[in-house]
Amino acid sequence: MIAGEKTAVKWLPNAVSIIRLALAPVAAWLAFAALSTPGGIGSDAAVWAFWLFTGSALTDWLDGWLARVLDARSALGAKLDLWGDKLLVALMVVALTLGWVSLSAPGAGSLGEALLARPLELVAGLAVLAATTGRDALVTRLRAEAEARGITINPTFMAKTKTAVIMTGMAIILGGTAFGIYLVAELGAIILVIGAAMSVWTGIGYFRAARQSPAQDA
Repeated sequence: MIAGEKTAVKWLPNAVSIIRLALAPVAAWLAFAALSTPGGIGSDAAVWAFWLFTGSALTDWLDGWLARVLDARSALGAKLDLWGDKLLVALMVVALTLGWVSLSAPGAGSLGEALLARPLELVAGLAVLAATTGRDALVTRLRAEAEARGITINPTFMAKTKTAVIMTGMAIILGGTAFGIYLVAELGAIILVIGAAMSVWTGIGYFRAARQSPAQDA
């Protein structure tokens, strides 16, 4: 691709990130609808939730690749990519938690009653939300404060891959839901928990590195 052509499409990576931001609430709503509606397992809503989430997750790789190929890295692009990931993961954690609570309490007359009837599922979902989105918000603040003190914290391989593991777990859960294979959905839940554990572990690493003095190796 010649220089002029690259310049003409430098907007493409940001457009992909914006598409991910737009698709995130749609995929989350469909996932919740599939789990919370009687007969929703294997329904069109479940299938659409699976494909929309999977497509959105793949754009996380696509926008970064486009930015490198087109030499279109920018501060705005980095923020769009970051917030696209955060929104997609956070909304899907909430959707899967509320949907699973509704599915586990079929006799409840409302979502509020279902939450009261299945508090452990709610607590588990909140824990995953804290371990993923909450951790990311804390790490962003820690890195900003560390950089202000002259400390550069480079992400480890585990920190770079934990989001991919989390999204893979979610995609497998949604795949099991879409095609009515509960064993697959359970496998996805295990992978999601592993990703959440990776998120917490790497968050602790960031916290330790941020407490070092500028003279120490971060």
